[in-house]
Amino acid sequence: MSIRDASKRASNESLEGKNPHLVREAGPLHPRVQIAIDHMRANLHRRITLAELADVANLSASHLSRLFKTHMRLSPAEYHRRLRMEKARHLIATSLLSIKEIMVMAGYNNRRHFLRHFRKSFGVSPSEYRRTASDSLRQPARFAETE
Repeated sequence: MSIRDASKRASNESLEGKNPHLVREAGPLHPRVQIAIDHMRANLHRRITLAELADVANLSASHLSRLFKTHMRLSPAEYHRRLRMEKARHLIATSLLSIKEIMVMAGYNNRRHFLRHFRKSFGVSPSEYRRTASDSLRQPARFAETE
């Protein structure tokens, strides 16, 4: 699989459910919250303002923020940041793209902010994460010994 195919597959996969950092309340989402989340997912590569999300969902910014916090237990900005970090984590683990390329694909233009957010989200730097992910793939599977 080429790098382009891997990054395309990674960007098309649903991020919710794969990241324990994405919190969601049980039950169906409010349709306006779903519209906002869909817009976030389609625009992971760039920053999105609350005003833009509110405009897309056809709500006031304060009403969208309240609805979002009720249904997702996170602010829209925090949820978007977590989506972006999950995309970066997935690309680091599954692609051969450079950290800088991944940083840009996740919507960051400042390396320091990207590194700080990644470390805050996953407890390690992106290069440490890549190293541990590749180490676990290289080690042969160990089977339990039977007697």
